[in-house]
Amino acid sequence: MGNSFPSNERVKSRIVVGRLFGDCDSGFAFPIKYKLIVEESASPSVEVLFSVPKRFHKRANKRNLLKRRMRESYRLAKAPLQALAQERGCAVRIAFIYVSKEELPYAPINNSILRILNDVQGVL
Repeated sequence: MGNSFPSNERVKSRIVVGRLFGDCDSGFAFPIKYKLIVEESASPSVEVLFSVPKRFHKRANKRNLLKRRMRESYRLAKAPLQALAQERGCAVRIAFIYVSKEELPYAPINNSILRILNDVQGVL
């Protein structure tokens, strides 16, 4: 597995997005809240969604910057989670939601993503 982030690893289905933002497992590691769905599946995979609410960050370029930082952090740390999902035969879907009103640098976002991925691995 490389460190790429292809489109088949992104949540694109409206049904799945609705389920993620409905009733599902969730957690928080400042500045990111996460929502999680884990299902047994014949085709195990990990799909993710990144969101920065317009409510807190009005300018699109700031939202895009924060999403880019979250994606980069996830891309570099996703390998153990994907290997565990393959081993257990689970389909994992995660939504990362940036909830801070401040624009933080890469380091705290990276630490948060790493803590979240460790929590998710514990759930599997």
